[in-house]
Amino acid sequence: MKIVKRTGDTVEFDGDKIFNAINKAADETDIGIDYELSRDIADNIEDEVKDLDFIPDVEYIQDLVEDYLMQSERRDVAKCYILYRNERGKIREQGWEMTELQRDIYEKKYRFQDETFEEFLDRVSGGNNKIKKLMKDRKFLPAGRILAGKGLNEKGYKVTFSNCFVTTPPKDNLESIFDTAKKMARTYSYGGGCGTSLGNLRPNKARVNNAAKHTTGSTSFAELYSVTTGLIGQSSRRGALMLSLPITHPDIIDFINLKTDLEKVTKANISIMVNDDFMKAVKKNKQWTMLFEVEDTGEIIEKTANAKDMMYLIAKNNWNMGEPGMLFWEKVEDWHINSENPDFKYVSTNPCGLW
Repeated sequence: MKIVKRTGDTVEFDGDKIFNAINKAADETDIGIDYELSRDIADNIEDEVKDLDFIPDVEYIQDLVEDYLMQSERRDVAKCYILYRNERGKIREQGWEMTELQRDIYEKKYRFQDETFEEFLDRVSGGNNKIKKLMKDRKFLPAGRILAGKGLNEKGYKVTFSNCFVTTPPKDNLESIFDTAKKMARTYSYGGGCGTSLGNLRPNKARVNNAAKHTTGSTSFAELYSVTTGLIGQSSRRGALMLSLPITHPDIIDFINLKTDLEKVTKANISIMVNDDFMKAVKKNKQWTMLFEVEDTGEIIEKTANAKDMMYLIAKNNWNMGEPGMLFWEKVEDWHINSENPDFKYVSTNPCGLW
């Protein structure tokens, strides 16, 4: 015996699915499940299907289930079954029942053009009916970039299925600094977010061998990356950027205060890469030394500050602006999934990381 699914596929008739569907409806009632009723109806429908001179579809079978339940003494089960069936029909036509906010997010971030909810499920599932059913039942959902981009490559769009990336930190030269901005721009254009560290860049007022004579420092280039993030559109969502700087960098206090100017670096989040020695210095109220050696000039730049005062400044700014965050870097290096690989070095976190 065969049955035609809603997808148009013809499959073997399975009476156990009827049995399970009735039990599921009965389980929602005050009286509860009646296994004998479920088995009798499933067997009766199977006998009817045997005598048909055509292959029934799912709707035909569900109509039979409703008829048998209405003729039984368990009208309460019939009611639950009919309500559940109607709810599933609405989902197929209109999608999940959503709040105004949820609907707005779905429409603006994940729905492609004017596709129906069924077309959305088909696109994201790639035509895999098992995955489609899991999504429809809210038992499984891929990440946001997959929801938004799956299937669009076949339509000629360049998209990424990953939400966030760590961009190789810029080296201490202008070419590398602007190459990093270029990489970020391309990543944003595909729908991804970026994270990187400014730790390789020489501090403010360090010597440079060009017309400027002195650099404006690592934090000045945060604005470049922030502007890049804001320039590249992503269809109703802005790009995401996480910038980090080690607590040992002489520009770290400028970095801690970066978000106190509400007109600057508005398209990035910032986090400090904190180590255990700094936290011990805070606890013991000691001075903290920040050191940077410029590779091409040999210049050594050193600054000191009270560790507890620095920690207070971090906490104060975080209270007022929500930033900077703190990355406990030794924990990151010891616990990440490639921590036992000697050839892998963790350099920063992406925007999806804890900050």
